[in-house]
Amino acid sequence: MKSFEVRDFHISSRSISERLPWTDCDLVVPVPVGHATIGAIAIHTLQVDDRWRDGLPVLEGTLVSLREVAFTDAPSLSVLIGSDPKVAEHISAPPASVNAFHGFIAWAHRQRAAGKLVCYAIVPKGLQHAVGLFQIRKQQPNFFAAEWGFVLGSSFWGTGIFEDAAVLVADFAFDTLGADRLEARAVTSNARGNGALTKIGAKGEAILRAGLKRDNRLLTQYLWTLRSVEWHERRSAIRTRFSTATVEKEIQDAITEARQLLAATAPPAASANVPWHPFFITDKPDGPDD
Repeated sequence: MKSFEVRDFHISSRSISERLPWTDCDLVVPVPVGHATIGAIAIHTLQVDDRWRDGLPVLEGTLVSLREVAFTDAPSLSVLIGSDPKVAEHISAPPASVNAFHGFIAWAHRQRAAGKLVCYAIVPKGLQHAVGLFQIRKQQPNFFAAEWGFVLGSSFWGTGIFEDAAVLVADFAFDTLGADRLEARAVTSNARGNGALTKIGAKGEAILRAGLKRDNRLLTQYLWTLRSVEWHERRSAIRTRFSTATVEKEIQDAITEARQLLAATAPPAASANVPWHPFFITDKPDGPDD
């Protein structure tokens, strides 16, 4: 009789067929039981912790807090992301109204519950609402390969907010989601976005011709990658690349500007029921379930 050792096996109440990635199994062999034969799985290291599907944990950095995007973020995102041509120029078309952002947020929550995507709101210390977003979506069933996208209000460019938030998100992708490879795409003309990816150690891997369609134009993108092993070697250096004292005034100025923009804009209240609005920063999903 053969025996199989099982170590570090954690699973919650969701069905095994829904949540057990075959790529995590070292061996599948037939095992006779009476007159029948069933499949047996030899599992050596399998860690399944998807509590994030019930709600994202808050991630605390030096300059920012990251939390799940909320419906109360719709007005600030509409003003700082959807209404600023400098921000929208190099990304997929953002939701066009507060109501559309409500639809996006509802869609993002649904995608998170399904285990397909996470969407974090970037909230600088001193503010309550989002000034940008980080998204991670899986490319393989178990997030072994994933893609992330980011967008940040222009008032906060060059303040260190991006780097502080990117470290938190990359840590979450590699340490909680279990990603081994994290991909990002940026339009070739987006010097700021490509420079930001370079700063955190991403490596250029490919040129994607016609990678993004925007306003009937096909835009070329760079494909950037981070690997788990390389990230764990670099992340401490990234955290110490900027001084909190040096950027404090810049961030306070950005917060003041953001508050003025929000105060000057009185977006209409969102209706009770809005349709889902799929939105991924570096391309447009095909439908509400993607």
